[in-house]
Amino acid sequence: RVMQAARFAGESVPFAGRKRREFCASHRRALRSFATSPRADIAGLTLRRGNEGDANTIRLAILREKMNPFGLEPRRFVVAEEDGRVVGFGQLKPWETLSNRPKGDFVGNVVRMLNLEPNWRGQLLELASLVVMPEHRGRGVGTALLNRLIEDSINAKDPETLLKQETTVCLLTLKSTVGFYERAGFSVITSEQYVPRPLQAELAAGKVVAAVVADDECVAMKLESLDIEQMGS
Repeated sequence: RVMQAARFAGESVPFAGRKRREFCASHRRALRSFATSPRADIAGLTLRRGNEGDANTIRLAILREKMNPFGLEPRRFVVAEEDGRVVGFGQLKPWETLSNRPKGDFVGNVVRMLNLEPNWRGQLLELASLVVMPEHRGRGVGTALLNRLIEDSINAKDPETLLKQETTVCLLTLKSTVGFYERAGFSVITSEQYVPRPLQAELAAGKVVAAVVADDECVAMKLESLDIEQMGS
């Protein structure tokens, strides 16, 4: 179980050869099945990039759902619309790798001095703030949004070089919703030491809030990074 958790969190645990190929093949099949599910294509539903005009709608819905109200930059969101009305949304939130800051940067120097190297691979993206308006639930809107966010993560490019980059995609969710994300290829990170460091504090806070507000448990999940070319193989 520890080996499995380390693998999903991007630790330097051996994971190569036949086992890796078998896992990637299985994961590609899961993504293809998820992407081609009839529930991921809804007549009249439009997915678009968020803009400043969505800020208030996103904030109010997040507060209503008692979710994390921080880091809600609208342009990071994918928004689902139907008949001109927002029916759901979700975002990919990038986390900075502090150890990559220049040598003269104080924070970067402290992180390197403490040997807090990333315990993930490539660009860390948090799939977050996934909400479907109550009256539109059960119709596949969440599936459509999740599918688009996964595609965006696969196509993520380095902002400086504009080249495709490896990504580590994680999320925090209630234990009662794990099955939804598992169908898309996510797996629970079974040991908290393998949760990417930037998410560990949020996970700890989420556990307290989930227990008090929802009588549930907050867990971290991880999606194995794949190149877009692999999706067609």
